[in-house]
Amino acid sequence: MTAAAEDFEEFPWDGFVNDYRDTIADHLRAHTDGTNVNPNTLLTTDYLNHYNEAVMLLELLPSAPAEIAADLAEWRHETYEEHFRESGFRDKALAIAGYRNAPQGVRAAFDTKIADLEQETVLLLRQAQAMVESGDVSGLTELCAGTLPELKTLIAEASAIVNGEFPVLVASDGDGSGDTADTQSRVDALFD
Repeated sequence: MTAAAEDFEEFPWDGFVNDYRDTIADHLRAHTDGTNVNPNTLLTTDYLNHYNEAVMLLELLPSAPAEIAADLAEWRHETYEEHFRESGFRDKALAIAGYRNAPQGVRAAFDTKIADLEQETVLLLRQAQAMVESGDVSGLTELCAGTLPELKTLIAEASAIVNGEFPVLVASDGDGSGDTADTQSRVDALFD
């Protein structure tokens, strides 16, 4: 092995990458004043409006199934980046860059919560559509009343992650266990 190859292998790449990520995150944080992008998490709750729209339509659905069902049929999941790319959000470039550079634990917790939210929303939309097609208005009312609180809870939890107010689940060593104090200290370190 040549000396140059040995130097390359011995270079502290992990530290270099972490320093680079920190520099980018600090740069983005410097641009969050006057925006809806949280300076600590680098995320924005504006993305959750996409899900709030589905909740609002589902709340209205039992009162006007035929009219609202058409609007609900057009609802599609959008990723965080897709949502901002297609939006008129003033700070959409910052929102996308912030998402890409959010602290890893925050991003993982947020993505997990959004996956849960998407799954529940899509399932509820399919069930509601089937009930509208069958004319089961009483079942539709019961379905919406019984499941909308769960969607609202998931949205609130995602919002709390964005705002740094929710315990962030940091990956353990792979066995599913983890020391709560250790996890909390790693979470606290994300915001230092």
